[in-house]
Amino acid sequence: MSELQKSIAVLYKSKGREELTEKEFVFSASMDLRWFSPKDAQKLMDAGLSGGFLERRNGSLVPTFDYMGVTVPVDYKPPRTALEEGAKKNTDLFTEIVEAIVKAKSVPKREVVSRVNKEQEMLGIDIEPAALLVASSYGMRIESGYLERAESAVLGRDLAR
Repeated sequence: MSELQKSIAVLYKSKGREELTEKEFVFSASMDLRWFSPKDAQKLMDAGLSGGFLERRNGSLVPTFDYMGVTVPVDYKPPRTALEEGAKKNTDLFTEIVEAIVKAKSVPKREVVSRVNKEQEMLGIDIEPAALLVASSYGMRIESGYLERAESAVLGRDLAR
């Protein structure tokens, strides 16, 4: 069980609810539990989303695992490493997509990055969807995991603005 999962479990158990809004999540991790600053509580939420331990559903955040079955000490406080866990699991999606194209299609990395940048500028979209469009233009099948991670990255940025 990862520290990120433990943190999410404690947070949801403390609120006694299965769904929390993003504001409730951040407020609870920062003010109620006094684990992190609001900015770091946001990072915890982002790590949960990108790591696949949280999902957005009907405007709320819902754990994707059985958080009620997680046992942690009463005085649990997550280590700072919990903030990076999701990012480690969700390596830079743009880089991952570019590397997959280069490997599958034997094209220079520079060419792929250039095409992604052109798509991004031309369409005025975020880098992840642009990379997925380029992968598609190379005839690659886009896995649902890529789509979910791209959606999470874009929505996370939009909400932070």
